Amino acid sequence: MTLVLYMDDRHPFVGHAAVAEGWVQAARLSAHPVLLGAQACRATGSVLAPYRRGGALSATEAEQASFRAIAAACGRHGLAVADHLVVVGSGGFRSAVLARS
Repeated sequence: MTLVLYMDDRHPFVGHAAVAEGWVQAARLSAHPVLLGAQACRATGSVLAPYRRGGALSATEAEQASFRAIAAACGRHGLAVADHLVVVGSGGFRSAVLARS
């Protein structure tokens, strides 16, 4: 699952959206649903948070390329994007900030 948390200049959190469920949707994620959510809640910044069940606490090359493309497209519309990976395991979770636009 990939969530987006939206923020504006005055309020830290103004909305959220689930933009992808499952690896197929996550692999095909584009900036369009991220931008639609940002426009709906008038956000100026966002955190793209992909959740993963287990595995390394680092993004794959494909995930990094996808984030760069989404961040670049959002940046052209004035939306700042940060990437934060959350890995969920049987004993808890780990998270890491991966990149910022």
